Amino acid sequence: MTLREFKKLIRRNWLLLLAIPLLTAVSIFVFSLGQDEEYTSTTIIYTGIASGYKVTGEETNNRGTEGAYENLVALIKSRDTKEEVIMRLLASHLTMKEYDAALMSEDTYERLNELFSDSLKATLRGATVEETTANLVDLYRSGNDNIIYETLNSADPAYSLEALSNIQPFRIGTSDLVQVDYATNDPGVCYQTLQIMTEVFTRKNKELFSGQNEDVMVYFDEATQSAYDRLQEAEQKLYEFNKSNNIIDYDQQISSTSTDKSQVLDKLSTLEMQYAGAFSALKSVEESMKKRGAANLKSQEIMTLRARLSNLNNQALELEMADQSGNAEKIARLKRESAEVSDKIKASVDNYYANTHSIQGAPIASLLDDYVRNTVLVEELKSQLDLLRQQKESLGGEYEKLVPLGAEIRKIRREVQVAEQEYMAQLDGLKKSKLSQQNIELSSQLRVIDPPYYPISSSSTSLVLLVLFGFFGSLLLTGAGVFTADMVDGTLRKPEQAAKETNFPVMGVLPNMAAVKAKDRYKADQAEEQLVRQLLLKIQQKRDSQGPFVVGVLSSHNGEGKSTLSSSLTHRLGSMGIKTLSLLPDNSEHVAEYTGTTTSFYSPMQGVSSSVTVADLAGNRVFNYAVVIVEFPALLEETYPVSLLQYLDMILVAVKADRTWEHADRVMFNNIQKVTKAPIELVLNGVYPDYVEDYVGGRVKPVRSIDSNEVGAPKQVGKWENEPAVFNT
Repeated sequence: MTLREFKKLIRRNWLLLLAIPLLTAVSIFVFSLGQDEEYTSTTIIYTGIASGYKVTGEETNNRGTEGAYENLVALIKSRDTKEEVIMRLLASHLTMKEYDAALMSEDTYERLNELFSDSLKATLRGATVEETTANLVDLYRSGNDNIIYETLNSADPAYSLEALSNIQPFRIGTSDLVQVDYATNDPGVCYQTLQIMTEVFTRKNKELFSGQNEDVMVYFDEATQSAYDRLQEAEQKLYEFNKSNNIIDYDQQISSTSTDKSQVLDKLSTLEMQYAGAFSALKSVEESMKKRGAANLKSQEIMTLRARLSNLNNQALELEMADQSGNAEKIARLKRESAEVSDKIKASVDNYYANTHSIQGAPIASLLDDYVRNTVLVEELKSQLDLLRQQKESLGGEYEKLVPLGAEIRKIRREVQVAEQEYMAQLDGLKKSKLSQQNIELSSQLRVIDPPYYPISSSSTSLVLLVLFGFFGSLLLTGAGVFTADMVDGTLRKPEQAAKETNFPVMGVLPNMAAVKAKDRYKADQAEEQLVRQLLLKIQQKRDSQGPFVVGVLSSHNGEGKSTLSSSLTHRLGSMGIKTLSLLPDNSEHVAEYTGTTTSFYSPMQGVSSSVTVADLAGNRVFNYAVVIVEFPALLEETYPVSLLQYLDMILVAVKADRTWEHADRVMFNNIQKVTKAPIELVLNGVYPDYVEDYVGGRVKPVRSIDSNEVGAPKQVGKWENEPAVFNT
């Protein structure tokens, strides 16, 4: 769209562009009169939701952060929060002993006195603001027919839920800061309300967060104590079991007993073999000495000494196996006594044996030494065997006692282990819940970094600015709407657009007479004159042909201006001295409206036959005319004389400028082009005067009459020269 076209679009819609902005400005002015001034206060609160320190060290995610801010905003806007704020605000006002301009305006004070009578104030007023608030809450919850309930649900500008809907919380960018704005018509109420709101929702936020984890902590606390009691019970059961069975460390005891038993059995087997050898050697020595005459080897004295020796060896061996630090001296004494007894045995044997050699010829002294040595060895081994047999019996009894206890002690240990694992798990949960609670306490501590301020000046926009904004805003919107509607308009409103859509050249335009002002009537005349001039040029191109110049006026639908076009051309050509015949369909409207010698009628049904000519329909008198204008019925609605198409010299298509060129139009005229050789051109009807001026140019002088001879009118044929118009039936 060029600048010139844009100017014409604005000029064509100037009334709409002016009326809507003016109506908008007037509406704003009327509705803004009498409105109260508006005062706004703001507070900024630090939340720490996104970047605050957390005890658990968990990283925050965007979804969780957005959810936390939405929860905070919902808490501020909740009905419960607003109700408490209103209760506290009312309580602070009811406790005033006299009017304070810093707390409320005179209008608010008068409205408060109208709502609450002196007797009701005395009933509700407490010693403190908290007591007054409690009294208001009790009255509010007593039913829905009290003054508090009615006030909260009214349109009161200070004490209603509707008034507190002006509280607007929002997050500042992507920071941890939340800004809360409140606007009302009373600066004192605005300041007080926002201050109370900050206190209330800060407390509610902390209570909400603390309550989320409180039940979890109670559960883990109770579960941990229960698990600890079960662990104590299992450990006590294990202790009692060990105590009753003399068990210190079952695994070590069973292992030690098994090892000791095995070692004792090995030692016992070795000692038995040693004892058998020593006893055999002793018997051999005794037999040898008996043969040498030693008959008193088993005398009472020797047997006593041998018993004494065996007893001493047993005592020494027991002390050695006891392995105590204080037994060394006793062991040494017993060994000395054992050696003395051995010497006594030898001396006693010497007294009873006087021979000097044995039967084998060995010295008798050697036999005595062997006897004494073997006797001592046998007694020592016997003592050791007795002691080991005692140990074997003791260890065997201990082992047999411990083995059956293994299954029971393992069962009790599993109970202790399960109880301990459960206790540790519950203890870990309790620890995490306490960390979470601490984290919640840290994160729920909202801090006011910019407290509410007392608004001094009104924040209401100037009435003049509102009117100006409304006027120019609606002007821009209306202009944008007009421009958009023009851009998306697919009608044939412009000659160049019509030529582009139909692929037919535009021969002329006829203006929309309803849109033409009286002073611009000349534009309609110019358009008709321009159309006639274009037609004359076409007629001049057929000077050498015989017969009249036949023009077909066609249209797709009725009401597109065919008759107007035919009448205008006939009249204009006639005024120029060119004999012109208008051949119209014989419908009742045409017969009643068009009469005269320049008009003839025909039946469209006669023109269906392929052999019918223009002369057949209008008579031979057509040869007396220079131009014959044949109006066809609506092509898409009625039957039309197809046979006449081949005799046409020119086809003018009348089309309304306010409609679109449809597929049916294209198909119809494509088929007509196949039947006729006549050029097809458009005549736009109902065009805006601006487009008419673009097409026909500026104002021109009236066209003078042109003599019929100048356009080469054919000679009239004699006998039909004065023949009247023929009505074809």
